[in-house]
Amino acid sequence: MTDMPAPVPVAELIAQRRRGRYYAGDGYLDHAEVADAWPVVWDLDAVIGANGVRTKQETATGTYGTSSWTVYHASDVQRVADAIADGTAVRQVTKHRSSCARCRMRWRLARSNHLGGT
Repeated sequence: MTDMPAPVPVAELIAQRRRGRYYAGDGYLDHAEVADAWPVVWDLDAVIGANGVRTKQETATGTYGTSSWTVYHASDVQRVADAIADGTAVRQVTKHRSSCARCRMRWRLARSNHLGGT
């Protein structure tokens, strides 16, 4: 038996969104939310591409110019999360995020910069 964390349901991630913060539009998740939905996947981009997760670009224009970022279709993310749990997802990864302390530290740093950074 392995101690890999289970995928988190997309509906639960959306329900946990805090008021007053920006999130992806209706029916979409941002990169950090996808990482939360797939806690055992380290190379998200490889899994996203290998499993046909639909994406779109969102943009915002502010004082300092225009920014754009990729968002991911929520139903596709859930489909892949279910496939990961069943062991049928195309993962194309060599290790789990939980397998090395250095990787976990790098992920935590990136996550904290996304949530509270500038």
